[in-house]
Amino acid sequence: MLIKISWRNIWRNRTRSLVIIVALVIGLMGGVFSAAMRFGAEAQQFEDTIEYQISHIQIHNPEFIANPEARFRVEGGFEMADEISKRPEVLVATPRTAFDGMISSASKSTGVRIRGIDQETEALATKTDQLVFEGSFLDDSGRLPGMVIGQDLAQMLNVRLGSRIVLTFQDIYGEVISASFRIEGLFTMNSRSFEESTVFVLASDLNEMIGDPLAVTEIAVVLNDHNKYREAASNLQQTYPSVEVRHWAEISPHLYFVMEILQQGLIWLMGIVILGVSFGVLNTILMSVLERVRELGVLMAVGMKRSWVFGMIVLETTMLSIIGGSIGLTASYLLVSFLNKRGVDMATAGGDGLREYGYASVIHPQLEPIFYLHISIVIIVFAILASLYPAWKAIRLVPAEAVRQE
Repeated sequence: MLIKISWRNIWRNRTRSLVIIVALVIGLMGGVFSAAMRFGAEAQQFEDTIEYQISHIQIHNPEFIANPEARFRVEGGFEMADEISKRPEVLVATPRTAFDGMISSASKSTGVRIRGIDQETEALATKTDQLVFEGSFLDDSGRLPGMVIGQDLAQMLNVRLGSRIVLTFQDIYGEVISASFRIEGLFTMNSRSFEESTVFVLASDLNEMIGDPLAVTEIAVVLNDHNKYREAASNLQQTYPSVEVRHWAEISPHLYFVMEILQQGLIWLMGIVILGVSFGVLNTILMSVLERVRELGVLMAVGMKRSWVFGMIVLETTMLSIIGGSIGLTASYLLVSFLNKRGVDMATAGGDGLREYGYASVIHPQLEPIFYLHISIVIIVFAILASLYPAWKAIRLVPAEAVRQE
């Protein structure tokens, strides 16, 4: 009966109720869209960083972290990578010959990370081959060994596909050597810094130049379940105590920090939006109570308990918020789903600058389903809190005085 009375009270002033419902819907859609854009941008950056750059886990010689040189190698690296690949939690482990060096063209030189790779396992681990938009990914055989570089790096060096380039680096004995390569492919990705500082060559070519055909300085590990990276890294460290095992959160602490606080931050963002709307709900219900002073006085005079009056006001507020919240969240879900497939192109609003920080210029908004459940709970909690003061005002009325008011 109380629910029925509360429902009728909501629609006694349709205009006022509809205004607050519309305010709830617009507020929720704006907040959810903002949260989805932020989450989508961070999720894309996480995917790009893991899939194309660092993978879930990396293994190095302990000395390599501070001094990325060819002489600090992982002993038995190929055998270790093969053993790790056979673990049930591992999708692939790819050995690399990676170290720092200098790349030079006829017009300019700059420092780069030289990454010698095995084509087949690297394609499974980082999918870098999918980033090549011109040329091939170390497939062609020619007089000079092939190299794949980023589009931004090519522009910086003023070179193009087929150009001759020189790499300078140290061999396993610490001697500085230089070697000529031919640009076989150009790649592009969302991270400009990675595109400008990383080059890919075949590990077999690089190993021959540094003087160790079995050299491995890095092993990249990709897991079947990315959520178990800490457990997997700990197990690998125990199995191979002579090497340094680091997971992605240790390699990229900034990315870890962002991903860890993102979900909580988005909930706080939505909480602030809902709090603002809740003041409107509070004002609406308070006005409704003040307009019904005589009616509430009569109800209490004829025997309605104050607890029922209190519950009626709370129910009115909660039902009004649930209606607006349900419509708002449904509309928000449909909007986010539509934009997730289509993408939001930020290039026209200066979004190309996002590449400086590793973000895509086209953002695909997305949210975890649990986020909508959390928002639903927040809406109900704030609705109840917003109803407490008007309900308290209602039960403070003195029936004998309230019935005399016009």
